[in-house]
Amino acid sequence: MFSQQNSKIKIGILGGGQLGRMMIIEGRNFPILFYVLGNKDEPACQVADFCFSEEEYKKMIDEVDVVTFEFEHVNDMALQYAEDREKLLPRINSVELKRERWKEKKYLKDHGFPVPRFEIAEGGEEALKILKESFNNIGVIKQSTNGYDGKGQYFIKGNPQDYSFLKENNCKFVVEEYVNFDFETSIIAVRKRRDFVAYTPTFNYNENGILIYNYGPYYDDRLEDIAKKLTESLNYVGTIGIEFFIRNNEILINEFAPRVHNTGHYTLDGTFTSQFEQHIRAITDLPLGDTSLLTPSGMVNVIGKSNVPLEALRLGKLYWYGKNEVRKRRKMGHINVRGEDLGDVREKIDNLLKLIYPQGLDL
Repeated sequence: MFSQQNSKIKIGILGGGQLGRMMIIEGRNFPILFYVLGNKDEPACQVADFCFSEEEYKKMIDEVDVVTFEFEHVNDMALQYAEDREKLLPRINSVELKRERWKEKKYLKDHGFPVPRFEIAEGGEEALKILKESFNNIGVIKQSTNGYDGKGQYFIKGNPQDYSFLKENNCKFVVEEYVNFDFETSIIAVRKRRDFVAYTPTFNYNENGILIYNYGPYYDDRLEDIAKKLTESLNYVGTIGIEFFIRNNEILINEFAPRVHNTGHYTLDGTFTSQFEQHIRAITDLPLGDTSLLTPSGMVNVIGKSNVPLEALRLGKLYWYGKNEVRKRRKMGHINVRGEDLGDVREKIDNLLKLIYPQGLDL
């Protein structure tokens, strides 16, 4: 897409959140203009060249060379319009799998990827019945739509009567086995045409469905193999995040995100090419960058806080998202850390958690 004859490339981003913001900041070293579909006070619009309202999606898409998204739950009409004009990367097939959780689970299973045992329910009453008959009342009931950051997920351990309110819900659910995993991990991968690269996986810690921190490296070549096969099967272009459970050395895919991902924020400081720059490279057909880990690294999310103690800045590098309202469970920023080894990184993360959340997490 780049050439000596071209003026600046125009990239349109659907969604105005922090992922778009970091994508723009990391893309400033290239001759690119960034257009964002979102509210003018949102993080990405604060640093964009141009910002368009939701109603102006056709105007924005017509003006740009390529369209991407910083979150899968964005304007459906804009996604389809960009797809119809062959400007959307990644393509809409990856987003369609994320619009409803059951489609993602079925796709992974049908294509031979390792996933926890699950069944699909047509409503809450059927979901509770499946939980009882197939999972002995121990499992996870996940609402098929609007399940980001733990929303619409119910972890049930033998007390289904407390969830009788689900019987009134007629939407689809995924009923899944409760995975007693040893730990969670994820990998960030990038693909364009026939080129594929992956970052070193990380250990992740989530609470109530929200990532609190992660750190790496964690080495397991099987994760990269799975990522390569999944991106090939989707004919994927761009950065993707894939989350896994590890149970007795068995790998199970929890979910994937067809975009830059929270568990890849450490790449801003821990690798030569960040996941955000890599995404820009992929969708503009530039050579993919070096993904080598420079040093053991990690990240702590700042959730529901209007600021961080100054002492925290001695331990890592702060990325503040510029959101205008602080809410419980809302990601306001993150702090990246680096260390001599995993023990050093973990110690810094533990100290950051004490500084940022002196009363403990409130999620």
